[in-house]
Amino acid sequence: MPNDRLPARTVLRVPMHFEAQGGDPVHAPLVLATIGAFHTRLILDTGSDVHVLTAELAQAAGLALTGLDSGTDHANASMDSWLVGDVPIGLDEADPEPGLMLHDVVAIPAPDAFTRQGIGGALSPQRLHATAFAVIDQIADELSLVDGDPGTVRNWLRQRRPAPDVLSIERRLDADVPIVQAAIQPFAPAPVLVNTGGRHTEFEPDAVPGLTAAALERIGTGVSGAPVLGGRAGRQVLEVAGHRLEVAELMLRTGMGDPPAMIGQDLLRGTVVAVAPDASQPVLWQVATLD
Repeated sequence: MPNDRLPARTVLRVPMHFEAQGGDPVHAPLVLATIGAFHTRLILDTGSDVHVLTAELAQAAGLALTGLDSGTDHANASMDSWLVGDVPIGLDEADPEPGLMLHDVVAIPAPDAFTRQGIGGALSPQRLHATAFAVIDQIADELSLVDGDPGTVRNWLRQRRPAPDVLSIERRLDADVPIVQAAIQPFAPAPVLVNTGGRHTEFEPDAVPGLTAAALERIGTGVSGAPVLGGRAGRQVLEVAGHRLEVAELMLRTGMGDPPAMIGQDLLRGTVVAVAPDASQPVLWQVATLD
């Protein structure tokens, strides 16, 4: 029997939420979790290559912080971080109800928004299981860990929801985050991060030479609290894996670094994206296209 017809194994399922503490809406998916004796919310952020906890939560839970380091966030602002190592957590609403062991956890000072919204950090979904795809279903608002080869998981997605089709997109092999090739028509393809933690679809101006944008405005905030500035470039068409998707409002942002672009929640919300820990496995994206 071909491998892509073998049944997929669902390791766990857990609801996702888009409300912070107090009921305020958030753009990124959250899961409810327990660390030590503390209940918190954690962002599902495919754009993060590590699991992150706030230093305040880690210390309150009795976790040791070591190896103070200084780096930069996506706003290019400096911030401290510490190594925490392995951390056991529980996902409060998981079915079944397993505990998970997070590896190589990093701690950062709590951003004001995290403190205000009752968020204790962010999970890197592709690092939650040694082999399983993390299926971030933003139609049913559910996270599933599904073990199987790409063909099996693609069939599993189709069986659950026959339409739209599931795109299979090759990943860049040298990154622990899902980076694919995509293009804003009619420009050349560029490396693009599939980022469930990001609010907007953003491109570095150099990746779309000659495309104009409106005046700079605050389009987000780095975890340091520093503002992220970008300009609106209007309605555009994104081409990925031979298919076209409409971007209602592309943002141009200088200084994105590598990769010079990302697909954010403006396109990912209302779709299903599946990412594996192994970068040789494709990103699976169940999304309605213009084709």
